[in-house]
Amino acid sequence: MKRIVLLVTFVIILGVSALFFLNIRKDDEEIKKENNEEKQVEEKEDYSIKNSEVEVYSNLKLDDIIIMNDEFILRENPIIDTNSLGNKKYLLRYCHRDRDDCREEEIIIKIVDTIAPYIGVGDHYSHIINTNFTIDKDVICADNYDKFVKCELTGEYDLNALGEYPMKYTAVDSSNNKTEKDFILRVIEKPVDDNNLTKISDLTIPDNASILIDVSKWQKDIDWKKVKEAGVNYAMIRLGTQKAIDEDSVMDEYFEKNIKEAQANGIKVGVYYFSYANDIEDAKKQAGWVIDNLKDYKIDLPVSFDWECWKYFNGFNISLHDLNEIAETFLKEIESAGYTGANYGSKNYLVNVWSLNEYATWLAHYKEETDYNKDYLIWQFTDKGTVDGIKNAVDLNFYYNK
Repeated sequence: MKRIVLLVTFVIILGVSALFFLNIRKDDEEIKKENNEEKQVEEKEDYSIKNSEVEVYSNLKLDDIIIMNDEFILRENPIIDTNSLGNKKYLLRYCHRDRDDCREEEIIIKIVDTIAPYIGVGDHYSHIINTNFTIDKDVICADNYDKFVKCELTGEYDLNALGEYPMKYTAVDSSNNKTEKDFILRVIEKPVDDNNLTKISDLTIPDNASILIDVSKWQKDIDWKKVKEAGVNYAMIRLGTQKAIDEDSVMDEYFEKNIKEAQANGIKVGVYYFSYANDIEDAKKQAGWVIDNLKDYKIDLPVSFDWECWKYFNGFNISLHDLNEIAETFLKEIESAGYTGANYGSKNYLVNVWSLNEYATWLAHYKEETDYNKDYLIWQFTDKGTVDGIKNAVDLNFYYNK
């Protein structure tokens, strides 16, 4: 009997203990659930970030990467400084749409460079036998951000023996973006000049275009009456050039004669300036010189910035972004004076180097048909044109004026 009583008592104690612990567990779970719900409320996001990493020079504002939820709006929308790499701190200020509830929170945006360097060599590079090998100077090796890029040429070759040599050009920037370019180095005899000239009479002129020539002192004395009679209605005339790197501007010795006689014969003109500028101060000074020397003339076509000194680029210690800022500085000054600014460039450099889409483009692409797929105002399609009234070869262009 005593054993039965003890057994019953044990069972009762065990049952009571089980109920006690079950209640405690239930209470713990309910408390945990409540805490989680509170935690979820605390962690509820008022906004989200599209991407905490932003490309250098991307020209963004805060609302380009911040998405506010429906309840909140931004109080301020500053421009993000993307001109240098690294983490940038911003104070995010925002308010509730319907009630007096404004908040501030610090966010970090990382500015990165993911664009690989540019190497300006095609599938082949020709070198005349027994002459100095200057590919490291003649071929641009540059980065959108870095002023200094590690560039390396590898491969075996003999500059004293005609032939084709497989080569590789490699460029690495400070963000470890790499470009590798395989090409063939051709050691060749000096090429024979191509005397095949393009006559205006042989051209098929597009319905929306007219013939334009561009001239400088290299064409010497021009009979503009004959040029007009040959069917030329437009001309880009070189106003001047920077004498040399880091030197002053000089007037093209035939400019005054060319512009006066061209206009006297009913040819509408624009002008271009050949620049060696390697900083924005140079570009601004050159634009001022152009504006000052144009004040006595009325022109109908653009003022073009002509920068073609690519064989000096590697020694300038500038980035591709710097070069675009140089050109933009020149063109902004030109347009602030009331002229239309245009940027001149070959298809290769317009695609890979220049990013001046807000300005008119003067395209150089020596093909029967161009596959350049952006807008352009003038297309220079040959440098071997012949026009009555001009003794030497002249550049021929289509001017899309219609």
